[in-house]
Amino acid sequence: MSDTPPPAPAPAPAPISLTPLILVLGACGFASTFTMRIIDPLIPTLAGEFSRSIPQIVVMVTAFSLSYALGQPFLGPLADAIGKIRTILICLLALALFSAVAALVNSFEVMAVVRAVAGVASGGIIPIAMAAIGDRAPMQDRQVALGRFTVLMIIGQMSGSACSGLIATHVGWRAVFLSATAISLLAAVLVSVVLKPRSNVTRKRLSLSGALANYRTVFANPRTKLLYGLVIIEGILLYGIPAYVAALLFERSGVGPAQAGLVIAGMGFGCLVYGLLTRILVERLGPTLMTRTGGVVCGIAMALFAFDWPWWTAIPIFAAQGFGFFLLHGTFQAQATELAPSARGSAMALFACSFFLGQATGPVVMGFAMHLLGSGTAILLFAVAIAIFGYVTPRILPIAGSRT
Repeated sequence: MSDTPPPAPAPAPAPISLTPLILVLGACGFASTFTMRIIDPLIPTLAGEFSRSIPQIVVMVTAFSLSYALGQPFLGPLADAIGKIRTILICLLALALFSAVAALVNSFEVMAVVRAVAGVASGGIIPIAMAAIGDRAPMQDRQVALGRFTVLMIIGQMSGSACSGLIATHVGWRAVFLSATAISLLAAVLVSVVLKPRSNVTRKRLSLSGALANYRTVFANPRTKLLYGLVIIEGILLYGIPAYVAALLFERSGVGPAQAGLVIAGMGFGCLVYGLLTRILVERLGPTLMTRTGGVVCGIAMALFAFDWPWWTAIPIFAAQGFGFFLLHGTFQAQATELAPSARGSAMALFACSFFLGQATGPVVMGFAMHLLGSGTAILLFAVAIAIFGYVTPRILPIAGSRT
């Protein structure tokens, strides 16, 4: 018998840290949401600047969201073909360019077009970043990983709303867009330095037939149509109101863009709390109860905003709404990453397309409801609808991994 000891078992491979990926992609999400939300507090200011009505300026919000949505069917296959990291970098550079152009324009029509094109660029960042996280994080950890990404993304939303109003008040609205340019460029630098496309992935050549094949794969899942339809409704119900917040607060209390920005940023604070507590919420509540609780919290918060309180009370009201929103939406995000693992970029792009179609439609529906019913009654109607929506969603689309 040989005295040579048997070889020791090979050590298990060390787990790959997702922290650098989440931090850098979070910075990209920050840049996207910062740019996305800077218009909301400026709506009365821009109405005066361009001699337009509030509903006309709200069209710019709709243009951004609609372009964000309509660009998704093209951006998803692009990301699957050339790589998600490369796609994000290209879109960040384009977002910086069009934000800079927006700071220079003197025409409402040109501004609307520039914001629409910026919406396409912004649409190639967050959905693709979520798909990249989905590529690397196992399903049981994915909602937590997405929650951490969401923390940084939502800080961008908070900053976009709050800083937009403050910068416009003290420096001017053009400086707001220049700030967005600088932030997008910084995120692009981080992506180019820290993140590299995966080298062990075989990608299909970008082609129309390949894109259609990816979409056939996505829609082969019977859950796909239901999930996307629910997300459209969610976007309509939750994003009908932000475009009118600044005008409503001015009408009620005479406050300007700085205060309106702080109120809208409150929604981001609530989302931030969700991001910090994601693991606890997933473990304690589970996806079904999170969805139902989110709908109720959003409904209560929205109902409170229907009444004429002192303007500063809207900050905690919108914080509660933001927390409830991500209890609802965070569950949808995690489910969307698993619709088509082999075409995850396309699946997440269509998910974002659906959500932003809802966001683009929401201000139009809310404006129509306000015209017919008055602002208070319209907001109460939306509040009841979102509470019902959150409760019935798990019955319409049973959530994988949930418990009742």
